[in-house]
Formats: sequence, C-alpha cells, structure tokens
Amino acid sequence: MNLLAHSVLSPKNERIRVGNVLADFIGRREKEGLDPEIQEGIELHQRIDRFTDNHPVVQRSQAKLVGFQRYANPLIDVFYDHFLTVQWPKDQFIGDYIEELYDSIRACHPILPADCGRISETMMEQNWLAGYGSYPGLETNLGRMERRIEYVRGRKVDLVSAIQILEVRYKEFEADFLEFWPQLVVEVS
Repeated sequence: MNLLAHSVLSPKNERIRVGNVLADFIGRREKEGLDPEIQEGIELHQRIDRFTDNHPVVQRSQAKLVGFQRYANPLIDVFYDHFLTVQWPKDQFIGDYIEELYDSIRACHPILPADCGRISETMMEQNWLAGYGSYPGLETNLGRMERRIEYVRGRKVDLVSAIQILEVRYKEFEADFLEFWPQLVVEVS
C-alpha cells in the first residue's frame, strides 16, 4: 500500500501514524535512534507491506501489469491508493484528512531524520496525497517515482505509461482492491 493507505491503517497515535506513513524515507540505521512510537509505526508499515506483497489478490493485480513486472509492487500500491481515494466516504472531505496528516508530520518534524524531514516537506509542499484521485495526479506521482528510481538506481524507467493498463482494466483493478482492502483492514486491526 502507498502513503494514504498507510495513514488510514494507522492507529490514532500521531507518532505511530507518522512512522507508518514515512517509513520508506527512513533508513534502517536511522530507525534505531528514533522515538519508540515512530519505530512502532515503521514496524506497522513493514507488516502491512509483507501482508500486501504476499496476498494472492494483490499478486493477481500485479500480473495484469504486463511489461511492468519489475515495478508491479509500487504501481499496485499507487493504484490501490487511487481506489482508496475514489472510494473515500462522502461524509468526510479527503482534503481535511490529508491536511490533518500533514499537521501530524509537521508536529513530528523535529524528531525525524534530516533526509526524511526534507522529503516530507516536499511531499506536503507538492501535496502528493491529493493527486491519487485523478489521472493527472497519478501521472505526476508516477513521474516523481520515475525520477527517484533514476536518482537512486541510475536507471530510467517509464511508470507513467502503466496508467494505460489501469484505464483499460480499471474495473478489474477496482474489484481486486475492493476484495483486498477489507482483508487488510482486518489483518491490521
């Protein structure tokens, strides 16, 4: 699951939620010296990822990404955050939820590692989470992932074109998400 899902799956504890959301931006060595609740959030993030990556419904979604197998995990994470956004309860404005999460990140900023703090500032300034609900937003987020992969691994990749598969097989991906999400919620509860 991606950033929005990790937030939704967190308990009400602010630091656990921040650790869960930002875990991918915190190095293994950096984790050891962090606040115990931030560490608990990182561990929750890893538990969610293990369950997700090994789940047959998620693997079924990944198999639909012909030509993108190497990056199927992060692509499905982003696609599932898209479905979480479009399935968002009508009685709660998602923008308010995202802003509340950003407030939590800002409150924890002084206790986060420097690199994580910089990335989270960029995430909030560019409002990454607001983009999951639309194709242009997905395109922006996947483009950001492409640049990060190129920076970290020195490899150019084209993730944006995977949106074409999402468009063509939208109902199938949506059905997979709707089958998987309740199971993940139960697993984390």
